[in-house]
Amino acid sequence: MAAASLSGPVNILELQNGRGNKIPSSVLLLQMCRQNKEVKQLHSQLIISGLILRPPNAARLLESYVGVSETDDAFLLFKSSIQSPDTFAYNVMIRGLILSKRPKGSLLLYEQLLSEGLVPDSHTYTFVLKACSHLKAILQGKQVHAQIIKTGIGPNTHVCSSLISMYSYAGSMESARQVLDEYYKDNNDICPLNSMITGYMNEGLVEKAKEIFDTMENKDTATWSAMLSGYTKNGMHDVALVTFQKMMSYRVPLNESSLVCTLSACGELGALDQGRWIHTYIINKREIVMSVNLGTALVDMYAKCGCIEFSYQLFKNMPQRDVVTWGVIISGFATHGQAKKCFQLFDEMIESGVKPNGVIFVAILSACSHAGQVGQGCRYFDQMVHQFGIRPSIEHFGCMVDLLGRAGRLAEAEQLILSMPEEPNSIVLGALLNACRIHNDVERGRYLFKRLINLEPSLDRYKLAASLFANNGEGYEIRKLVKDEDLVARCGLSNIQVDGVVHEFMVSDIANNRSRDIYEALGGLVDQ
Repeated sequence: MAAASLSGPVNILELQNGRGNKIPSSVLLLQMCRQNKEVKQLHSQLIISGLILRPPNAARLLESYVGVSETDDAFLLFKSSIQSPDTFAYNVMIRGLILSKRPKGSLLLYEQLLSEGLVPDSHTYTFVLKACSHLKAILQGKQVHAQIIKTGIGPNTHVCSSLISMYSYAGSMESARQVLDEYYKDNNDICPLNSMITGYMNEGLVEKAKEIFDTMENKDTATWSAMLSGYTKNGMHDVALVTFQKMMSYRVPLNESSLVCTLSACGELGALDQGRWIHTYIINKREIVMSVNLGTALVDMYAKCGCIEFSYQLFKNMPQRDVVTWGVIISGFATHGQAKKCFQLFDEMIESGVKPNGVIFVAILSACSHAGQVGQGCRYFDQMVHQFGIRPSIEHFGCMVDLLGRAGRLAEAEQLILSMPEEPNSIVLGALLNACRIHNDVERGRYLFKRLINLEPSLDRYKLAASLFANNGEGYEIRKLVKDEDLVARCGLSNIQVDGVVHEFMVSDIANNRSRDIYEALGGLVDQ
């Protein structure tokens, strides 16, 4: 029966008494629900018929509410209609709270389950350990681990993977590895190894992750996806593309995660041809669903590769968008210097009922800064704090300092830094130092320079100070400091994709074996 067929009145009693029905028809219908209104209709019928009082039905109804992402309705049902919830009902509700990003609520329910004298099963432990992972609550995670050992439950592949993830997210890689080694005395499942790879990648231990990957006899899609995700998180975008190409050559089925990670790498490298190929692949493969997550990754890739108008067309054609999607397109237009478009999109997002997050305000404030819209930027900052209750992060303060500084309002920018609840980082102070250079405020710049070199004694900071102090006869002293500190300049890098291959170039690079052809094409000559 299609989900749409539930839109008309349903007589539960008739279905319940149908011939040959061993499973209650109400349960069968609940499993088919795809929308909240369908679950609510069956909920009403179950109440009218009295079938909700039968123990399995209320718990299955609870599961259906969670399945359509209506966690609040599920929790209300759990509290009001399930008199004595069993372990299954607790598991459903604990999982629902995790899915709705309320891991603290999951842990509280777990404690309630124990206080009721119920016995957790492997599903309970899997869900609770995920909650501990989200919270990086290693103390509670260790207590759950101890309870697993105490109850004598053999850790299956899901419990083992959850334990590894819990320890990894808390940064305790030795404990995660110990869990893996103990489990693999008698087992050879892939899932825990995948979790270990993810843990190492999240901690930046790329070589350790690769060591596990290279020694695995069997690899599934999740294994390859863990490597792709890890490479992109660690900024190794070129390696991610090579890994993706190997994955394709081995005919490993692609999933959403592998495609999203590869599109992210394409965007960072400007590998437009590879990104277009993936887009065509997604369109041609019927089994791949164009989800919000995947659509957002495509919008982001095209924007970062310079195709902002095509990116915008994709965005407009998406049937569903979340706050991340809006953030991606607003950030894209901000990067391309189209501040007015950012403001328009922000208004459209609010009208659509999507609440902005901190990332979106970073993009909006950045757009205001580059467009010189000081008043607009101040209004957005005030709106972020007082209307949407978002606590300003270091990135928001950096944008505001840059905005005020570029406009010559250096004293206001300095006062804003002094009002920050946390110590300013080198980016915030660097933004004000750059403003001092633009407006030739030597005295304020000298003070900021001293603070900056204590935080981050990079050549970029010295060069910025040298530019400021040159007119005051102090440029030589700065250059001498650079030489004495033996600081090395960070060369500018750029990427270009030719025939599907990404090439990386440094400033004044002549190491490339085709450098002469490149410079001649650009109208330059190679110094001999």
